[in-house]
Amino acid sequence: MNVQLLETVRRTIVYRPERFCLAQWAFARNEQAVRSTGAEPRGFTCCIAGHVLLEAGTYTERELLLHGGFHTGGRLWNEAGKVLGLSTPQYRTLFFPSQWEKPYKQEYYLCSAEEEAEVAASYLDHYITKHAHPEYVPTQEPQTSERAQAVMDTV
Repeated sequence: MNVQLLETVRRTIVYRPERFCLAQWAFARNEQAVRSTGAEPRGFTCCIAGHVLLEAGTYTERELLLHGGFHTGGRLWNEAGKVLGLSTPQYRTLFFPSQWEKPYKQEYYLCSAEEEAEVAASYLDHYITKHAHPEYVPTQEPQTSERAQAVMDTV
């Protein structure tokens, strides 16, 4: 697993939460103008897989908008998984909150839009710690969000 890339994605989500939306492959307020005239994307957001491809330099925002979409994102999800060095089951448990472990799955489905980036960062910490090689040392202490901790305390 490309831990460094995934940590970079996590940091991007934490420091630029306005550019993150787990429920959308890629979105821009002016998507039609981007597609038809090559305009610069405004209000761009994307999911974890989209951020993987952006941070890896595989795609630009414009290319994600041109090639993505809910029903066509599968090829790009596969590509993001390969960039990370993950198998299909591994990337599904990373990219799709319906496949996340407790309490992260519940936390995601109960969070507000403003909390979404924090929830995703918390899950990414968990995922990296769980799946990294045993000799891996995190660049910072993994953080569990307050909401996830509260759910874990009740289990």
